[in-house]
Amino acid sequence: MNKKKWLAGALMVGLACSVLVGCGKKEEQGAEKDGKVTIKFSSWDNFDEGIIKAFEKENPNIKIENIQVADSDYSQKINTMIIGGNAPDVILSFEADLPRFAQSGAIESLDPYIEKGASFDVADFIPAVETIGESTGGNYGLPWAYASEIMYYNKDMFDKAGVDYPTVDWTWDDFKAAAEKLTLREGNKTTQWGADAISFRGMWYSMIGATGDEIVDKEGNLALGEGLVKALEFQNELTNDLKVSPQPTSGDAVSDLFASGSAAMTRTGSWMTMMYKDNEFNWDIAPLPAEERDYNTLHTGFYTIASSSKHKEEAWKFIDFMMSETGQTMTSEWGNNPSALKSIAAQGAFKNPGKTGPSNWETFTESADSGQFGYTLINPSVTTSLVNDFDSYLLGAKTLDEIVEKSIPNAQKQIDKEE
Repeated sequence: MNKKKWLAGALMVGLACSVLVGCGKKEEQGAEKDGKVTIKFSSWDNFDEGIIKAFEKENPNIKIENIQVADSDYSQKINTMIIGGNAPDVILSFEADLPRFAQSGAIESLDPYIEKGASFDVADFIPAVETIGESTGGNYGLPWAYASEIMYYNKDMFDKAGVDYPTVDWTWDDFKAAAEKLTLREGNKTTQWGADAISFRGMWYSMIGATGDEIVDKEGNLALGEGLVKALEFQNELTNDLKVSPQPTSGDAVSDLFASGSAAMTRTGSWMTMMYKDNEFNWDIAPLPAEERDYNTLHTGFYTIASSSKHKEEAWKFIDFMMSETGQTMTSEWGNNPSALKSIAAQGAFKNPGKTGPSNWETFTESADSGQFGYTLINPSVTTSLVNDFDSYLLGAKTLDEIVEKSIPNAQKQIDKEE
């Protein structure tokens, strides 16, 4: 949710500048004195050098120069490089940037390369990859892995309360009923919450999607309707009526009540399986409870080839390696995220259980089947602003009418302005 917004209108200027003479001196990319071709590859925060070295060992004539940028600055930095004509050959793109890059011509279609022969089968991808390919008019990016949004639960608390563990068939009503039974109070003080507040704030969109709202339509516009109201009212019931979930907090005040043993359930990202490895209590995972449908938001990055690259064939070799069984397995072992290629994910290289959980790894497969990229395809400054308003509703500072009649239209205006 903290990814910087893209510089949409300037992309076309940057692309024109890259092909016209006199738009500024462009940094030379190419072969070094030893005959090797250097490929610039950008990623955020950090990337496993071991995977890069494995590629270079298989391709001794290609050297990878990894450009690492902080997550919070990544989108802005990449857009600036594209505008300046110095885009990396291979860009690991944020979800929100991929459609815009494809539409503007900043990146190449990968379909011609795939058709010539690839180390993977596009039919093996999880459903959401095909969906985003339909929206961009083909495969312009390939996912390095994926993370989903799931539910975590404290098995010890469930056992003590005599509550059955969550299943793939759980609904919002099941979640609410369990939260009521698992909430403990001493007088006016809550000593154990049935469910933590929404600490990963993007979870709001998984709740909205579960009602049937599409979040984002095929044109990249917000598609929030009655489902938004239903999700807000449900979380408000948990928070302010039943008081089985605490008030939302933000900034440095955010605390993980599930990890501290103060909440029986939490809904957050699958990446937290690593953070919870050292929990003292027994715990496990399950898919998010459904309402009108099963839904959760997926998260990833997409390998793309910059249209300005002088070494597209070598860039493709790198991407193809990263999508191969070797590259995907190494990526899963490093990041503990499953491959978006179902056959490779099934091998389980991403599994890294702690002493007390989890064991229900089928949750990942079930979440991949129902997962969509959804809100991550929208400028994060827009979705973050909306979440602030959702939290304000729970805190009594905004009404439902204000969100529906003002917040949503204002968010759409911001999206329109960037086109």
